[in-house]
Amino acid sequence: MTTETKVGAFIVTSIVLLIATVYGVRSTQTVRGQVPFKTYLRDAGGLEADTSVLFGGIKVGRVTTVRPDTTDPTRIEIAFEVKLGTPLNRQSTARVSTISLMGSPALLITTGSNAAPRLAAGDVVPSEEGVSTSDLTRRVATVVDNANVVLLDLHREIPGIAAQVHAVLDNVNHLTGADNQEQIRAVLAGVRSLVADADAVVVSAKPLLANVDQTVTNVSRTFDSVRGTVDSAREPLIDDLKALRATLDDARGAIGSVQNVVQSNADDFADTMRALRTTAENLRQLTEQLKERPWNLIRTTQADDRKVPR
Repeated sequence: MTTETKVGAFIVTSIVLLIATVYGVRSTQTVRGQVPFKTYLRDAGGLEADTSVLFGGIKVGRVTTVRPDTTDPTRIEIAFEVKLGTPLNRQSTARVSTISLMGSPALLITTGSNAAPRLAAGDVVPSEEGVSTSDLTRRVATVVDNANVVLLDLHREIPGIAAQVHAVLDNVNHLTGADNQEQIRAVLAGVRSLVADADAVVVSAKPLLANVDQTVTNVSRTFDSVRGTVDSAREPLIDDLKALRATLDDARGAIGSVQNVVQSNADDFADTMRALRTTAENLRQLTEQLKERPWNLIRTTQADDRKVPR
């Protein structure tokens, strides 16, 4: 057997061993189930056959079939198998989600309740529709649009409300101004002088007292009117500010959820980028070696140059 034949046989044997090793590792990582179940969802979220099934975060089986329901085409039938002894119960729910931001989708099943009856083989597991990234984006956009509408409405209405409040304050200032105060002081001084006089002066002062009472009544009515105007203008403004605060709180919560998802998967992003960079560098080195020494694919050393016959 020549050296070239030995090298070729070694390469073929190595490739076969590598394929067998990869298949063995994949087989050991994939959990095979024996007990069949079904669930139905409106959105399968990219599930396909051999996708992992997790019960409380533990791999317990795999998805066997993903197809539209024959009786109701608007929902997706997902058939899966789990290991014998997996305690699925009637309060367990199935949903589609990903373990990490860059990971593939998986079928997640909650642990439910220990007091709930166990599901038998072939039963349907209750489902729960998950919130996709597109749905979350649409909800955030809706909240932002509503906040913009509220801000625009406030921007249009606040100048008018402020003008009304200024007018009310001007009226109050006018009623309690120096001129009116001087008039009231003069009336009170006249009343004191009349009370200090004799009975005749008191009798003659009765019409004046009646006028004073009427004046006080008019002032009280004016203050009540001013108070009612201020209260009527204050309540709508407070309601609008409460609605704006609730909308901004919803937007802040949605944005905080998105930031938490991105921050919790920051390490996965970094690991993925480093792995891609290392792979690209290895491919570049392998390409350069193949360009310079293509014979390395079938032999380890270069054959000696043939001598020219004399």
